[in-house]
Amino acid sequence: MPTRWPDLGATTYFNIAGAELHYALRGEVRRGAPFVLLAHGAFGDLRSLLPVADRLEDACIPVTMSLPALAGDARPARPFGTGGQAEDLADLIAALGAAPAHIVAWSFAAHAALALACRRPELVASLFLFEPGFPTFVTDPATLAAIEEDTLAAFVPVAEAVADGDFDAALAHAIDAAAREPGYFARQPEAYRIIHRDNAGTLPALFAQTEPVPLGPEDLAAITCPVTVARGEHTRACYALVTDAAAALVPGARHEVVADAGHLLPEQDPARFAALVRAHLSAAGAIAAG
Repeated sequence: MPTRWPDLGATTYFNIAGAELHYALRGEVRRGAPFVLLAHGAFGDLRSLLPVADRLEDACIPVTMSLPALAGDARPARPFGTGGQAEDLADLIAALGAAPAHIVAWSFAAHAALALACRRPELVASLFLFEPGFPTFVTDPATLAAIEEDTLAAFVPVAEAVADGDFDAALAHAIDAAAREPGYFARQPEAYRIIHRDNAGTLPALFAQTEPVPLGPEDLAAITCPVTVARGEHTRACYALVTDAAAALVPGARHEVVADAGHLLPEQDPARFAALVRAHLSAAGAIAAG
């Protein structure tokens, strides 16, 4: 545990398994206030969810982090993938002295958070998962086929651009596919475009990642902490079907389908996303209602 907390809003890091895991803590550290870790998706870093954290600091101690995903993050004992991210989350919780922590995870990081809840339940007070994308627990053949078809439609152009060494095009394809809007990357707010471009180097790591943690239906069925599984109404099938399957498998999970929203809701409308997290924390008994 650190001997003192960083200054308000400061960014600091822990050296974990040979990599610098950067994080930012918002608001005051208050006795009894719940720790909430906000984990970004692909092409993001600790800045991605800071606007969400800023809207929660009155109710909890929100922490955002940059999960290691760089091509140069060559940790032999912890190569990049959801397994490595789950271990990084566990180490960060331990280093902060924050166990058990409430985890809010989006997209790629959501599978890592699920794995942590399954394998290290003592570290997780509750889970808010927004659009997990790895169907390791999906067993219906027709659903799996639909997920694979939509995943290929979304990511084959990204993989082809990476193979050609055109990271700018690959990044634009990836963000446009997530938004389901051609040209969205070029039109999005500059602040997020900067974050995505800063993390374009993660593309090779994403396509060379380890196999997703093989969570099965029985793993999700054993989760006992409060869980909310949410997705946008207009999100891609590859996210919607995995999200709905996870919600059906976790006992007592709250299943949220957010009207007029898609995969990029946390960036497009951080106030609305923060309200969803706040409602989850209230339902989990972590903060007072309202």
